[in-house]
Amino acid sequence: KVKTQNDRAISLLSSLLQENLLRPLLAMSLHWTLIAGFLYSEIGVILLLLVPFISTRMWKTVFNSRFLKGLENQMSYYFYVLVAILILFFLESIRGMQKYSSEEQQQKTAGMSHLDTQLQMNMRLFRAQRNFYIAGFALFLFLVIKKLVSLISAN
Repeated sequence: KVKTQNDRAISLLSSLLQENLLRPLLAMSLHWTLIAGFLYSEIGVILLLLVPFISTRMWKTVFNSRFLKGLENQMSYYFYVLVAILILFFLESIRGMQKYSSEEQQQKTAGMSHLDTQLQMNMRLFRAQRNFYIAGFALFLFLVIKKLVSLISAN
């Protein structure tokens, strides 16, 4: 019996993939793609700041240049706006995780265990969890970069 359920699940997945019905569910929306790109750029900036052959003295001269000092007031405004946007996306991803996990629990208690609905709920929960990690790490690394820059400038 278990083998036939697994075979049905595999055939359902393959038919959905062939009909491209899963493509919209697995693809990231534009704003999550931008946040993921922002996360990847933050990882690159942190790696660049931590490169051992670039001395902190050189970073200090870069951060204390007249050009960046002139932009510092505007940058602090943009910093807070960006942090607020990342917090909003982080909270939205938490809401999505709670929504889909509670719907999954309701389906389990109601006894509605149709394979197609379970598959869709698991995909939505996966997307919500993925968005949670993307927004959380983007927010965390943004604060880490801010602290690294302030420590390098003060040193």
